[in-house]
Amino acid sequence: MSAPDLVPIPRISGDPVLGHLRAFREDRTAVLLCVAREQPEIARLRLGFVPVVMIGSPALAHEVLAVKHASFVKAPGLAIFLRPLLGRGLLTSEREVHARQRRLIAPAFAHKRIASYASTMAERSVRLAASLANGRVLDISEAVLGLTLEIVGKTLFDAEVGSNADEVGHAVTVAMECVMSQLSSLVPIPPFVPTPTNLRNRRAVAQLDAILYRIIRERRAQGDDRGDLLSMLLATQDEDGGSMTDRQIRDEAMTLFLAGHETTANALSWALYLLAKNPEARARVEAEIDALGRVPSYDDLKLLPWTLAVLKETMRLYPPAYILARRVAQDVVIGRHAIKKYTIVLVNVLGIHRRPDLFPRPESFEPERFMGDAEKAFPRCGYMPFGAGPRICIGNHFALMEGHVILASLLRRLRLDLVDDAPVTVEPLVTLRPRGGIRMRVTVRDSS
Repeated sequence: MSAPDLVPIPRISGDPVLGHLRAFREDRTAVLLCVAREQPEIARLRLGFVPVVMIGSPALAHEVLAVKHASFVKAPGLAIFLRPLLGRGLLTSEREVHARQRRLIAPAFAHKRIASYASTMAERSVRLAASLANGRVLDISEAVLGLTLEIVGKTLFDAEVGSNADEVGHAVTVAMECVMSQLSSLVPIPPFVPTPTNLRNRRAVAQLDAILYRIIRERRAQGDDRGDLLSMLLATQDEDGGSMTDRQIRDEAMTLFLAGHETTANALSWALYLLAKNPEARARVEAEIDALGRVPSYDDLKLLPWTLAVLKETMRLYPPAYILARRVAQDVVIGRHAIKKYTIVLVNVLGIHRRPDLFPRPESFEPERFMGDAEKAFPRCGYMPFGAGPRICIGNHFALMEGHVILASLLRRLRLDLVDDAPVTVEPLVTLRPRGGIRMRVTVRDSS
């Protein structure tokens, strides 16, 4: 495309020194939605000293994430500051290494394998539901975090980690807080510098490492192949015929261990919150589940389309990957806009999901958007709760099925109502958590 055909990227003015950094630090979701309203296609802004291009158009997002993905790499912020936690695993690796690791892990997420996980997901969900007495008040986000941690431990690593739920939950929270604190600093300090924040992060990562390395050591000692992800990693050989080191296995396992429970738990928490705020939608879920008349198996899920639509609409409003960060690896043209090498590009998933031209009444909870063939009308990258392109979340089908099974299994027995009418706000860490949790009261619908 010749220079006369190119169009400058509109700028959004901010603080003369900090740009939008202070606002981004205080409430990054508000910044994302504000930019989406002011410049819904593409915009330039500045986070401290870092110039940023923000993408809010599905078509431009598709170019960045899919068509011209080779011109981009992961943004250095996440690659650097998530490295102590995730190592050189699937989320932080690049190019040939990423492609190799993805091929290695893919069999654990094949359709047939995912279907086999459904019974474990249902059984653990039923166990949780049976443990909640009528009238009990609890933080449902904490409860489902523990549940999804159990499930990912058992299905992917054939390990019981439920007793570590509090320890894991605390360590993950600390690590994510530290990462986001650094990413929104005027001068981010690399993880190797022993600042109080970095030392706090190291302690949190050490707690998680102790759990994962214990699982790896125990499995190596047993030497049996259980057909799960950990068995695949232990049996893998590199190009020289050597097996993966404990560190390499730890990095892949940590990525899937954390991503496999955090994102699904958040989606479920928000779904239960939205259903409590929308009793007609909840009644329709209950009617659908009651008509099934049993705890759902994998084959039953096709009989629960409204329950799935509730989950998908929840992830439209609260997408697990609410912002995707890339760095331009070589000068590139996106749409009619030239973007220079080294520029940071943020794909505003949250903003795209709330575009009124794509989703009328975008702030409203309307699961009908995902019933029947309605979803086929969305443009590419108009709805992408798990990202898009070659780096789309490898566990997206696992997470979607897990959420579907858990939601149906819990709501078959329980009705969950908010303790008060105070709105629950978003805590935008690496994922969109409900700030302070969600306190709900249990009503037992079915004691069988």
